[in-house]
Amino acid sequence: MDGSPLTLRPVTMADARLLHEWRNDPDTRRGSRQTEAIGWPQHEAWLAAALADTDRVLRIAEAGGEPLGVLRADRRTDGWELSWTVAPRARGRGIGTRMLSLFVAGLEGRLAAVVRKGNLASAKMAAAAGMRLQDDAPEDGFELWARK
Repeated sequence: MDGSPLTLRPVTMADARLLHEWRNDPDTRRGSRQTEAIGWPQHEAWLAAALADTDRVLRIAEAGGEPLGVLRADRRTDGWELSWTVAPRARGRGIGTRMLSLFVAGLEGRLAAVVRKGNLASAKMAAAAGMRLQDDAPEDGFELWARK
């Protein structure tokens, strides 16, 4: 990052390879609900469907034209469920907290995120975005963070 401001832009199919690479990064997989690697055809089909879904918002965080992470919001009956990935080369620099805070500033209603227990980076991001630990999530090994 060259000191440029952090911005968010819509995800497009042109981002598919980059997102696939980030999704299959070993650290990303360890923190995800689905820990197995995702094949290219499955990922490409998922992204096409995700981009067509009017109840889903996908954004790439960038600075100086360099992609630094991806954010997702899925509309629920009472607000949004959030998910994010910080690019492997951008981790440990506070970028995740900044990109999530920027992203949630444009969302109204309840915000929630399911975070793997022990994923301190994601818990820190959720807290910085105004979410608080609520309880264990329905899935074993995860906790629910939310902002009303």
